[in-house]
Amino acid sequence: MWKTGILIATGLVPLLGLFSEPPGVMALLYSLFVAAFILRKQARTIFQKLPGARVVKVTVLFLLAGVLTETLAWLDNYLKAAREPALFHPQLLADLIIGTGFYGGWAAAWLIVMRWFRFSVKEAFLVTGLQGIFFEQLGAVFVAMLAALSSNPVAAVLLGVYVFLVHGSVAGLAIIPIEADADRRKLSSHWVRFLLVIALMVSLAFTGCAIVGLVSGFFGGLPPKRSIVEHPFW
Repeated sequence: MWKTGILIATGLVPLLGLFSEPPGVMALLYSLFVAAFILRKQARTIFQKLPGARVVKVTVLFLLAGVLTETLAWLDNYLKAAREPALFHPQLLADLIIGTGFYGGWAAAWLIVMRWFRFSVKEAFLVTGLQGIFFEQLGAVFVAMLAALSSNPVAAVLLGVYVFLVHGSVAGLAIIPIEADADRRKLSSHWVRFLLVIALMVSLAFTGCAIVGLVSGFFGGLPPKRSIVEHPFW
């Protein structure tokens, strides 16, 4: 019971960001993950009752988690009037289109790995959070953390925790409804599953984005990157 209390307390911390100027909303993704984790039994029941093939439902879960993530990230940058937003694209609709390739790649990675290996929600959160630290913005975040360690170690650690919680929450939200949807006793728990899923997430995310780029090119391509404030949506 005390563990649930601590979890709820950590989930409430991001709400403090709403009182900053400008408001910080990106970390709310972790708050939503905590709420979903607490209600995981209900989420799994709903998932099992939904019609459709498992591969489709899992893909939709990752795409929905991705839409939520990118929307919060876009809003966070928009409220800060960021000149160089840390997004796939400064315009929201274009960002979400690219995101379908990125998070579709993540869905494919997890679908492949979960055919042979079992993951708990906590393990999925951990491995995705850690890969986020090293691969966010193509490694720029990790480099920034290393650069800040000597001059401002607290800021470096907080940045790492922030990235860890955000990335972990994306996979966590998608995995919660499907954690117990198979006979997990027949699946392997070998440690190699962590390396495999990281490799697949990174490679298939790039592949998915490349496919979206090719497909969008047939329809005139995405709009050029412009000010997120002057051109928020397209």
